[in-house]
Amino acid sequence: MAFEDWKKARFESLIQAVEAERKNEENFYVQLSATKSVKEKVSGGFAWYPASITKSWYGIGEHVEVEISCHTDQQGQHKIREGVSVQIFNSQPDVKPLRGVVSGLKKDKMRVFVHADMEDLEDFQTGLTGVELMYDEKPFNVMKSALRHASESRLPLVLAILEAMYYGNILDNKIDDDLPVPAISTYLNPSQQEAVATAYKSRYLSLVHGPPGTGKTTTLVTVAETLLTDQKKLLVCTSSNHAADLLAFKLHERGIKVLRIGNITRMHDDMMALTVDEQLRNHLDWNHVKKIKIQAQQLERQANQFKRSFNHEDREKRRDLKQESRDLLRWSSDLEKRLVNEIIDQAQVVVTTLISASNQSIQHLKYDTVIIDEASQALEPECWNAILRGARLVMAGDHKQLPPTIKSREAAQMGLETTMLDLLAEKLPENIMLNIQYRMHNAILGFSNKMFYGGLLSGHEKVQFHHLPGDNQPVVFVDTAGCGFEEKLHLQHQSLRNEGEFFLIREILLLKKECFQGFSVGIISPYADQVRYIREELGQDPSLHYTSLEVDTIDGFQGQEKDIIFISLVRSNERSEIGFLKDERRLNVAMTRARKKLIIIGDSATLGAHSLYNQLISYVNETGLYESGWNYMSW
Repeated sequence: MAFEDWKKARFESLIQAVEAERKNEENFYVQLSATKSVKEKVSGGFAWYPASITKSWYGIGEHVEVEISCHTDQQGQHKIREGVSVQIFNSQPDVKPLRGVVSGLKKDKMRVFVHADMEDLEDFQTGLTGVELMYDEKPFNVMKSALRHASESRLPLVLAILEAMYYGNILDNKIDDDLPVPAISTYLNPSQQEAVATAYKSRYLSLVHGPPGTGKTTTLVTVAETLLTDQKKLLVCTSSNHAADLLAFKLHERGIKVLRIGNITRMHDDMMALTVDEQLRNHLDWNHVKKIKIQAQQLERQANQFKRSFNHEDREKRRDLKQESRDLLRWSSDLEKRLVNEIIDQAQVVVTTLISASNQSIQHLKYDTVIIDEASQALEPECWNAILRGARLVMAGDHKQLPPTIKSREAAQMGLETTMLDLLAEKLPENIMLNIQYRMHNAILGFSNKMFYGGLLSGHEKVQFHHLPGDNQPVVFVDTAGCGFEEKLHLQHQSLRNEGEFFLIREILLLKKECFQGFSVGIISPYADQVRYIREELGQDPSLHYTSLEVDTIDGFQGQEKDIIFISLVRSNERSEIGFLKDERRLNVAMTRARKKLIIIGDSATLGAHSLYNQLISYVNETGLYESGWNYMSW
């Protein structure tokens, strides 16, 4: 197929894939609303109920923010996360629901920015209040728009990326091999320095492959700092607000003028000083704008004091006051826009999520370079939304980790699950892999290094052999074969659990209390129902609260790390079926979360029929501690 025909077909297919995913999401929430009771929504993790609004105040940008307290213990059992769209409802049928965005979560309390006035909250003072997840159409519309623009674009960067996908390389991508790179940092290791140099010397596109714990964020911040020696403005994007906040903070620490753009209700509180709203409020001329607005409001109030039966002279005076108020508001608005533009112009780096790269306040901007972090978890269409605004691209991520979650099978088949990083990583010579990791013990690193990274990773001397005090077994596999720990299907949630595996986790936590105390512990499972079950059990067992414990799915733990990691693989059946554990990247993510100790619990009789898990069991046999679950049975 000719290049132009391929390009047209590709973008049409991606637009259809985004629409398929949108329809799937919309249909899911329509079905949820139509067929599920509040109790079923709570059980499925889609709602909090019963609850009550316990506090309300004016938050950032004068938005109304509320605190909602849940009356039952639902900690960790729900799918509500910071940044998601929700609806606050009330048990009284005549109370109108309020839409909002979750701004914070802590145990049984939730903060929500609501699209309402303080008066609207009065109806919620009686009856029972609830919070439920809502469908959000905006990201899908942004992605489809970006794809349409990219398909028609003749920008050199867009064409270079498409040529790399089609032909397998980019002609004239290197500016000059001998181009001297500004000496910004002396503490980067050689592979990090090479990544910075390659980004600096690439005309259109370069990639940074950052396996777990290899200092990808530090490298990207240095890339930005180096590029700014001869470039004026950069756009730094990620797929999540959490990662965008981290990069904004790190860039700000280096003394770079950073502007954090996006929905302020979805940012961390620490980032507010970097937003337009806060920088505007702290501007020397803001008080002048504020005074004009106050004068306009005073004139409006004076005009409204005239009674309805006023005479001609009063009518003229009322009209003049209202006109003067409008003129002052227009003047204050013009001054405010001028200050906003000044703040945006002075920023060296704009940091945002990929979807917010087309935010109205910055949609006119063009950037010397676009940097995309977490590219392995970013959908290709949302990447185009950022790429269209730059002349050069640096992408960073690890395509050996999990891709973004696609809910529509049709969308996945159309290619939405394949990321831009997947497509380019094996084709582009300007792809530098960071090869020194600063997180885990060599024994923990060893299996992933061999199976996923070609043995190219090395542990830094500070972490190569770090372990828990008095513990010389950093990798353990506890085999449940023959223990009778069968997996169980939860029909309502359509997910699996294995109660026996948690029994072993509990026994190990109690036996190792002296060794584990004071260290962070993560318990990971691929199955949501296992996570739900473990959280419930932990909540009812004070004997296990002696240290910091976090439980989540493998997908939910991506990007995090703990001193000690338990992996509960759950699958145990006579058919040797392992479901989505066949996606080898899932195991890679799980194993590389651990710093000092990794304990894997699984059934070798089920798992061993699959090559990767058979090799894992052999690896632990050779380099770690392989033991039977029977060792922890007291009967």
